[in-house]
Amino acid sequence: MKGMVMMNSSGWVRGYMSKSYSGEDFLIHVGTTIERQLKEWDEGYEVNIMKFRDYVFVVKKGDRYYEMKLAEKEVEMLKDKSPYSLDRRIWVELERQVIQFLEGYGNYVGRVL
Repeated sequence: MKGMVMMNSSGWVRGYMSKSYSGEDFLIHVGTTIERQLKEWDEGYEVNIMKFRDYVFVVKKGDRYYEMKLAEKEVEMLKDKSPYSLDRRIWVELERQVIQFLEGYGNYVGRVL
């Protein structure tokens, strides 16, 4: 795996971020982290977060789209619950929508799930 970057995550740093970031800033950080992990598996993935009445979290790969809605209150509740609760909520939904997870790429997904 020479030259490969592994997705590792520090629980202490994430805990600090979950307490100090606004809900929207934290969701954007989580989205960026999820996109980095997905791109380790396949460069074709993209993550977009849109704000309407609720947040719409979209993962795109080629012509396939996976999306979920998150209310502002849900984002706040999950970020306050634990540093990885919001990630977990999103990953579980992505898995339900048939995104396959690969193992052996750092500790991030294992820490979340």
